[in-house]
Amino acid sequence: MRPDSTKGELLFAAQRILRSLARLLIRVDIRFEEFARLIRDLYVEAAIRDYQHHGVASRSRIAALTGLTRRQVNEYIDEGTRTIETNSTLTALLIEVLHKWHTVSSYGGPYGIPLELEFATPENRCIQSLVCLVDANANAQTVLEELLRSGAIVRAGDRRFRPVSRFLMATDPASQRLIERFRMRVGQLTETLEYNSNPKHTEKRLDRHVFADRGLPLDLVPAFESYARTKTTNFLLELDNWLAVNTESNENAPKDARLTDAGINVFQYVERPSAEEARLSSLVGQTKTKA
Repeated sequence: MRPDSTKGELLFAAQRILRSLARLLIRVDIRFEEFARLIRDLYVEAAIRDYQHHGVASRSRIAALTGLTRRQVNEYIDEGTRTIETNSTLTALLIEVLHKWHTVSSYGGPYGIPLELEFATPENRCIQSLVCLVDANANAQTVLEELLRSGAIVRAGDRRFRPVSRFLMATDPASQRLIERFRMRVGQLTETLEYNSNPKHTEKRLDRHVFADRGLPLDLVPAFESYARTKTTNFLLELDNWLAVNTESNENAPKDARLTDAGINVFQYVERPSAEEARLSSLVGQTKTKA
């Protein structure tokens, strides 16, 4: 058994993570039972995979480890992993188009400033040719519309377009792209934290953070955000340029070459003072009904 303090810390962490996740699940109409079934399945999978080094775990042992019934364990193992269907968005394509617009020399001017581009001319240096660099089968018109919608590029006259951001942000709070971003960023963060907490991994992944030791006055938050945004943007641009130079050969790499996703995430956090949280009883009606 783990010490109570360790379990308490992890449960507190889970509470913070799941509070934000619950809000998002409710927003897109995912009911509790659907989410609970997903968690149940993941408990079984994690218990089986983590006990591989002890040999094949019995189903009774898996049930004991997870607190689930043998019937629930058998159901997951015998039926297999439930496939969750997703419709891929253009996010990865849009990010790479912006990246190449800022890093490929033929699309940049003096001092590396990205050029304003027309949609189709000249054919070797336009938005269509830029999109083709990333994916020859992609619809360049759709890419253009999505970049305009996201605010990453703007119109520069009647025929030209100019990038105003090197980064892609989703603005619609219910968009699939924003949900995809949430999945990727939260998943990447939790996987890094879990990796670093595993004693088998002696070489830890980068995990650093800074914060005001005794709290930051609320009226200084905008100044801190502005300062941090400038500093981290410059740092991320340096990393992006490094990745551009060192991954140029990937496009011609053999199909069986071993590649993996790797990168750096940076985000600001501002916690709401607990005193501002109203009691739940004050937010709902007082009439109690039987379940």
